[in-house]
Amino acid sequence: MTLTNLIKTRVSQKTYLDQEVQRSLIEELLDTSLYVPNHKMREPWRFIIIDGKQKEVLKTRYLEQLPKDHVEDIEKQIDKIFKAPTIIAFLMPLSLDYDDEIEDLQANAMLIQNFLLLANEKGLSTHLKTPLFIKTDLFKSILGVNPREIVSALVMVGYADKNSAAKRRTPAAELLSYYK
Repeated sequence: MTLTNLIKTRVSQKTYLDQEVQRSLIEELLDTSLYVPNHKMREPWRFIIIDGKQKEVLKTRYLEQLPKDHVEDIEKQIDKIFKAPTIIAFLMPLSLDYDDEIEDLQANAMLIQNFLLLANEKGLSTHLKTPLFIKTDLFKSILGVNPREIVSALVMVGYADKNSAAKRRTPAAELLSYYK
């Protein structure tokens, strides 16, 4: 499959087969995904994989500590995400330097896009999620995120139970202008 085809056929998948994704495959995809530009080679990323029974362990630990009036809403959000066999939390360290942090965030975005495309190439489906609860100190603590890190995204990974078509994008010609 060409890179153009991988880019144009990658879609966000919400439903998955109940089929485990091999950890070795996830590690291989992450290893290749790391090849992104990053100023000063800071390599501003870390990953936490949540799969198997650990999804339920994490969910239970988190929901038990939430205020009761938040549990139902958050549980629905978590259940949607945890439908996928594997969840990857992409983490990024915070920087005291604003410019470095922006560059690191851009590097993280490129790394995640690389991962999504590589997963597509291997026949996996993905869905990037950034629910509000990933920003909370409670969730970050239970997940094992360092205080000076953020969760830049959760990525759902699995084998699709149905094929979804890519949505139409506005052509670049309609969005660009040439400086005069």
